[in-house]
Amino acid sequence: MNRKEKQALRARQEDVILNKVLWWIVGSVLLEMLLLLLNKVYVNYTVDQAQVELAYALRGLFQILAIVLPICFVGMLLLWLAARRAGRLVRLTGGLTLAALALAACAVVIRVFDSSGVRFLYVAVPAVAVLALIYYLYQREFFFAALLSALGLLGIKVIPRTGLSATVAYGYAVVLAVILVAAAVLFRLLQKNQGKLTVKGKLTRVLPKSANYAMLYVTCALVAAVVIAAAVLGGLTVLYGVLVAWLLILAVYHTVRLM
Repeated sequence: MNRKEKQALRARQEDVILNKVLWWIVGSVLLEMLLLLLNKVYVNYTVDQAQVELAYALRGLFQILAIVLPICFVGMLLLWLAARRAGRLVRLTGGLTLAALALAACAVVIRVFDSSGVRFLYVAVPAVAVLALIYYLYQREFFFAALLSALGLLGIKVIPRTGLSATVAYGYAVVLAVILVAAAVLFRLLQKNQGKLTVKGKLTRVLPKSANYAMLYVTCALVAAVVIAAAVLGGLTVLYGVLVAWLLILAVYHTVRLM
């Protein structure tokens, strides 16, 4: 492959990435606008009879959507898998599957947590969009660290809760512990194989050869320590600051490495 062919290939890859980024931005903006509208008519509605009736109607609607939308997601996932095997309409079915997943997740969260679920989604939707941008535009190492740190920030908010939310808190603590252990094991396997992982009998590059695994291990340990501190001391503001400061340090570190 000569120089011009390499440049053309790189340009096509950049166009594909740009299109994906734009779709993520558009999708997150539309979903955030829908949540703002929902906040007005479902959470902060007035005592007007029409708005009260609309809020109750929406509550009943979400009971249905929390069942229907996950089923739609499973159906779209099966269509996407069939499209991959056939080699046709992969992007279209993949995009629709992601959209179905997002709507299903939102419906379930609102159904389970009601108005607090809507407030949570205000933050969750932009956070997921930012993680997607990091995945496509930045170094893969930083994406993993940002993802784990985001889960840690959510843990600081969720895990100290008691009462009716105690089940959710304990459940999230267990899930986060499993994720951190699995992440540490994955990073160790990647380190041993110079950033590659065997998928379906083939070596697939996940991280570059120059990846700094020490930063990833520190991220796992720091997230675990901060979440344990939150469980013991409560959701102190300083704990949020620790993870945010670590993310800023990682952002500067990886930016310098790109230069």
